[in-house]
Amino acid sequence: MKKVLLLAALAFGFNAFSQDAMTNKLLQTEITPNAAAKEKIEDIILKRGGAINNNYDYTDFLYQFYQSDMTLGAITTTPDSSTVIVYSDGSTGYSYNHAVGATYDFNYYGWADNEFNETDQITIDSLYVIGGYDIFNGNNADKIRFTIFKGGNGFSAPFAGVQYNPGTWAALDPTATPTAKTMDYAGSPLDGNQGGPTSTSTVTIDYNLSVADSGVAVVGVEVPNGGLTMMGNQLLGIFVEYLPGGMTTSDTINYQTNSGSMNPFYFYYYREGNTSAPQGYFIQDFDSTSTNCSNFLFNTTRYSAHDATSDWRNDQTSINMAYSHLISVTASGTSSIGVEDKDLTSASIFPNPTNGVVNIELDATADATVTVVDVLGQVIYASNESFVAGERKMIDLSKNAKGMYILSVEGEGVNTIERITIK
Repeated sequence: MKKVLLLAALAFGFNAFSQDAMTNKLLQTEITPNAAAKEKIEDIILKRGGAINNNYDYTDFLYQFYQSDMTLGAITTTPDSSTVIVYSDGSTGYSYNHAVGATYDFNYYGWADNEFNETDQITIDSLYVIGGYDIFNGNNADKIRFTIFKGGNGFSAPFAGVQYNPGTWAALDPTATPTAKTMDYAGSPLDGNQGGPTSTSTVTIDYNLSVADSGVAVVGVEVPNGGLTMMGNQLLGIFVEYLPGGMTTSDTINYQTNSGSMNPFYFYYYREGNTSAPQGYFIQDFDSTSTNCSNFLFNTTRYSAHDATSDWRNDQTSINMAYSHLISVTASGTSSIGVEDKDLTSASIFPNPTNGVVNIELDATADATVTVVDVLGQVIYASNESFVAGERKMIDLSKNAKGMYILSVEGEGVNTIERITIK
């Protein structure tokens, strides 16, 4: 019954109140990175970006378009809520979040040349997460644990989720009913590291933290036994935990004095700067079917604290579409996307991002129509052009608002569609 209810959760499951409550709590427990950490993370993202060389990172991809509206933050994560946390301003709290995660959809045209078809076989080779690791109390055999699994892209085990009402997110087509995916989860009231994803087939990989990981930690692991094989019509679930060594029920983390009985690990994320009026950047853009999404494991789910009409939240991870973790995947395989288009004329569109001026070049002589469409599907530019091979055509979009647009070049022998962003 739960899966049916989730489809009907449009009206009450993730309404404005619940989103605001989650956001407020996250902001209360957020760790603000220092300038050096922020610079290092931005350097990683700007050099890597999107799906390049078969590296998939949904946060990276959207950061390229929305970076001016993004804020870097982090949340401290421990296995249970017993750890007392003193923040840098002296306020005291507890561990609100116990794990992070993401679902990845490789059949998403935002991956461009690295998109896989639904019938393509994919191998998940390695996983990465970016976090902060402080050593307050020596090396306590702390570790990061990745749990991964695959499943159908639907509302059946091991995945769940919710569909949003049309018009919920300003960045999307107002007629779309976008879907955000979560992972099926079973909690436990017992102390320590308890509960986890309920997939019947998981792969677990541990990474032992060391002094070399202190500061900004880029934690990467290889998937054993040649990787995890899946199909392009499936989703990949990634569940990431920090497991401190020697944990007790009386541990402390003090950011004000850089001390405590437990070494802290905090997972970085990007969030929308304007959390009071989120645009929904971290739900699929211009695509009502893709399901790339970040997940949290909040203590309310860990301890089955939701009741009444919200009790369905107790057995799945949580989402917040204003946030996205820095989790990436390296995948390999042979994509059949665009195989039938190998003989088409190639179009180069640059620079991207742009200040409004966009150049277009074809590698052959052809007549084509250039069209630019905004996020609402409205045509803001259209022109019939006669291209000469290697000749550069310039279009000026500088009078339009900053944001993302779709530019298409279509004609006999040419069919190119590309997202561009005006900064």
